[in-house]
Amino acid sequence: MQTDTSSLSGIFARSDQAKVRLPGTDRAVDPATTLAMAGRAARAVGVTRVADITRLDTIGIPTYQAVRPASRTLAVSQGKGITPELAKLSAIMESVELWHVERPLPAGTTASIRELGDRLGYDVHALAACAPSVLHDGLPLGWVPARSLVDGAATLVPRDTVALTLDVREGWNPPVFLSSTNGLASGNTLVEAILHALYEVIERDAMTAALHAGGEMGVRADPATLGSPVADGLCETIDRAGVRLEVRSVPSPTGLPCFLARITCDDYPPAFFGFGCHLSSEIALTRAITEAAQTRLSYVSGARDDLWSDFNDDQGKPPARPAPITGPGAPITPCHAHATLADDLEDVVKRAAVAFSHPPLMVDLTDDVIGVPVVKVIAPGSRVSPEVM
Repeated sequence: MQTDTSSLSGIFARSDQAKVRLPGTDRAVDPATTLAMAGRAARAVGVTRVADITRLDTIGIPTYQAVRPASRTLAVSQGKGITPELAKLSAIMESVELWHVERPLPAGTTASIRELGDRLGYDVHALAACAPSVLHDGLPLGWVPARSLVDGAATLVPRDTVALTLDVREGWNPPVFLSSTNGLASGNTLVEAILHALYEVIERDAMTAALHAGGEMGVRADPATLGSPVADGLCETIDRAGVRLEVRSVPSPTGLPCFLARITCDDYPPAFFGFGCHLSSEIALTRAITEAAQTRLSYVSGARDDLWSDFNDDQGKPPARPAPITGPGAPITPCHAHATLADDLEDVVKRAAVAFSHPPLMVDLTDDVIGVPVVKVIAPGSRVSPEVM
């Protein structure tokens, strides 16, 4: 790919012309450098404690929590990884990301869709709406600047698709768009952040489509067929803990590998899920598995603000033990990312633009004082539901 002639070449940093390949992820620089940046940012946004909660569970996949008491959304952010260093980094960066969308985000423009006309370059009705929604072309909305990831063109997106806070808002606030962290991500560079955000948007679109289709989500897959030492190590760790793992390959209109991981055990019967998407089959798979372990630890620790209240059935009894997994899963086709983050981004953006029939859009939320690139990616035409967030 010719990244030097890209219409988005202005956002590329020198480190985006390569990548540091790590177990379960790709980054622009080494973990120690990223962790130093994240540590400085953590203090600036009010993180008071970073805790290793891995040993609260029997599985042993590294999981950390970052505590930010003054948060306007979640006071506890959680992170997972193949190594403790990567899990700690994941937790801190999630907390830093939330700080950026919690801040007051003034509307640069207030207008209706009808008044903006062709200035937007996309269909606002293709954005994820809440239920019910009062969106119509004459409704005045607050707008913030954004850029198309296809050609770099300037546009606007509704402020409420970006900002997120649990503060009580004064005045009339009609229900219009689904507020969520979908597409919120950070990184060492803007390109790294945008990639993480796009992978999440694509992953949740695939999971939402599979969920709404009914029946089994995707096709059972056999992690052992990928031939990945990292994935094999995770599977062995889970098996030693007496926990059952089921992996399903879920189709995406982008063609990217998307996986769902489901873990259960007799001692703690509820099913816990994790999702993953990436150009690399190995990274997509390991993300899904580590996220399933992280989800389970959320309930074990009880520290998160967003745990489901109906975790048990109506009688307060634990869920029934799931049926045993029988028969082999389908083989996983190895897919690989490119040699550079810049090439990865061009590939994923092109796939998303075709799959969703709209260019994905990016809002740069980076605060120079905090010093961490943070973005919100919004992909008109993509699907997302609360069940997969």
